[in-house]
Amino acid sequence: MARRIPSDAMTRALEAAGADDAPVRAPAATAADDDGDLLPDPTDLPDPDGDDGEGEDEEAGMADVPDKLYFRIGEVAQLVGVDAHVLRYWESEFRMKPHRSSSGQRLYRKRDLSRFFRIKRLLHDEGYTIAGARRVLTKGAGSADEGVDAGRIRDALDRVQTLRDRILELRDELDPEGRF
Repeated sequence: MARRIPSDAMTRALEAAGADDAPVRAPAATAADDDGDLLPDPTDLPDPDGDDGEGEDEEAGMADVPDKLYFRIGEVAQLVGVDAHVLRYWESEFRMKPHRSSSGQRLYRKRDLSRFFRIKRLLHDEGYTIAGARRVLTKGAGSADEGVDAGRIRDALDRVQTLRDRILELRDELDPEGRF
């Protein structure tokens, strides 16, 4: 059986060989990976996060992302600024399921990149632990301070100050000479 050579590979081979009559390819209606395998239409893929992915391009670092549908793990690692093994670890910890090509390579979308940028910011810049970052991402909260009630904190501080004053009074009663 003859091996099918993808048109991208053939074009590169002809260009590398110096052939002046290398075919000019028009953009295809569907994208293909480096192996020539057709990728599914992005509108047919389910959204694993449940969001529409819009509004996330404002994340730090997303301005430098090329305009294409899929990114391989090496490209994502370079864009995010971490090693590929870190991305694979984050996938397992944050329950991410990237699309896979027919050859099994991970293919990431822009919303995956924005999520990686957010994870990196939480872990590296804001000092969250893996569990804390996971909580922030699952809550969908912009910050972890939303659960804090300022009134309850003031009440607690007042009670602590009252106890401190009471302890000082008891100390003065027990030791009027001030040896402690």
